[in-house]
Amino acid sequence: MPSPKRSPDTETSFDWAELPVELSAAIAKRLVSIRDYISFRGVCESWRSAATFENFDREYPRVPWLMYFNVEEEGKEIAEGTKFLNMSENKTYHTTDFPPGTGAYLSCRGWILYISENMVDVNLTHPVWRIKIELPCLDTFPAYKLEDGVSRFISKMVLSCSPTTKTDLVVMVIWGEGNQLGFSRPGDSSWTVLDSWDDSFCDIIYHNGRLYAVDVRRRVVECDIHGPNPGQILQVFSLPKDHGFSFSNKDLCYFVESSGKFLIVSRHFNDCKTMRFQILELDLMDGSHKEIFKLGKRALFLGFNTSFCLERTASINLKPNCIYFTDHIWRCMHLDTGVYCLFNGRIKDFGGFPGSVHAPPLWVLPSF
Repeated sequence: MPSPKRSPDTETSFDWAELPVELSAAIAKRLVSIRDYISFRGVCESWRSAATFENFDREYPRVPWLMYFNVEEEGKEIAEGTKFLNMSENKTYHTTDFPPGTGAYLSCRGWILYISENMVDVNLTHPVWRIKIELPCLDTFPAYKLEDGVSRFISKMVLSCSPTTKTDLVVMVIWGEGNQLGFSRPGDSSWTVLDSWDDSFCDIIYHNGRLYAVDVRRRVVECDIHGPNPGQILQVFSLPKDHGFSFSNKDLCYFVESSGKFLIVSRHFNDCKTMRFQILELDLMDGSHKEIFKLGKRALFLGFNTSFCLERTASINLKPNCIYFTDHIWRCMHLDTGVYCLFNGRIKDFGGFPGSVHAPPLWVLPSF
């Protein structure tokens, strides 16, 4: 028996733009992919107003993207721009107008610190929103010399918060030939330099409102940059003389927070090629420390980005018990980038993209 035809009076249509704001905002909060979130914002004006920066779940763990630059090859025309490898989907996205030019790049919380070749532009920028937050020029650091070069003058950067959600943003850096500590806020006319330290710092993180840094001797310092003495450096950890932890000043050192504990990670080289990693776990509350040889379900991401740790879950498809690392030398074509397995000590190189004369690849967390 044929189904009865609908009369024109029973036909209904729905304008999705007329969804109640509360409902569209609730949908936006459930979107965990930054790509889906951007697509949601593009549907209509009302959905865009619901998908605000505040409604995006930044705490939801996401697999980082690998940002890398097109290589310049003699005799070939290659489009300028940057590529982003979405590791969770194994897809690559290309942009022709980001970053804004050649220079030095560092990353934290999905944001890129860009320093132009001529030192005129120092700003934070975002690969999706193209927001630009201007910061003081490099020549506001004391004793800055042009021959220092932009690619070496700031070696690490960390943010106190997401620039889109709070107004008290602090940008903290390791700067200068001596690798000292400094910070700035948007609107400042110059960088603030912290107390001088007797050795070079290797890495910095921001945790529970404080800046932490590790130096080449694996000493850890703490700075309360929001307190009455923001330039004061306080040592909170040092290795005993009989620590038995092998490292040299030629090794790179990273500092990572993981589940309330701190990890000092040493990266060992042979002829500028990464060979292995060592991990020291610290408890700054009681000063205890131990060398660890496995990360369980966790993975570390190291490079010219803010060092961070992720745990494998149903939504995060990454290799557990591994260290993902990118090149450690500016403007070098050998591309020392790969995944180190702590279980067997083997390194799997990344394939599918070339080295670049612009800058090493960067781990970028897809967030706002």
